[in-house]
Amino acid sequence: MIRLIVNGQIANDVATLPFSNALLRGDGLFETILAIDQKIIAWQKHYERLASGATALEISIPAKIDLEVSINKLISDLNGKSRIRITVLSDGNWVVSAQSEPEDNLPVSLIKINEPVISNGILTGIKSISYGQSELAVRRAKGRGYTDGVFLNQNQKVVETGYANILILQQGKFLTPSLDSGCLPGITRQLLIQHFDIAEALFTWDDLMNSDGVYLCSSVRLIKHVSKVEDKLFEPKEIGLKLIGDFNQFILSKIEL
Repeated sequence: MIRLIVNGQIANDVATLPFSNALLRGDGLFETILAIDQKIIAWQKHYERLASGATALEISIPAKIDLEVSINKLISDLNGKSRIRITVLSDGNWVVSAQSEPEDNLPVSLIKINEPVISNGILTGIKSISYGQSELAVRRAKGRGYTDGVFLNQNQKVVETGYANILILQQGKFLTPSLDSGCLPGITRQLLIQHFDIAEALFTWDDLMNSDGVYLCSSVRLIKHVSKVEDKLFEPKEIGLKLIGDFNQFILSKIEL
């Protein structure tokens, strides 16, 4: 069951959402955040990204303390993993939601999205609520029996999937698309670069397909092994399993990031 706070006030149902032009036109920002046993993971980094996006979109956002108080109200009695979403609209309305996050152990599979994305577009790198492009990629993938779709940019470099950043394993080292590719500056991606020596690089679809392993990373699902890309299978690698385990432990020990 989803829990809501709208403009600082607890809401009982979605009928209280601010159905304004900003919401209907997808004009705003959002953050999706993991909480574990009432602890907000990497809250500072998420707020910094929200603030950066607000500057780019020329909109205002609520004070950090107001958002933090709202989140804590919603997750005060939620144990285990919770999914938090902050939505800030250009007209000043804002919503915080929270719900329990079930464990997801289903295999991950990817397809290639043929239409390119622009690496230097006006919304590139911004976590905008204008999310139709990503939703279409996932819808196409699921229509073919896969999980998600991989975007390439106008230069045929790998960018990201509809829902996550990408890692590939190449000659014993992990690479993730650099921001120059047009990818979102994901929080888990950022932590992996800062604390686990994951390198940024520009690489092609062929590089991905010829790699030794493919992984997705996101704030709520953390790191997931990809078992299949198009028709190619990728077996789990010990180095990948270690990265997943080490990162999970890191998150639990470094809540205040």
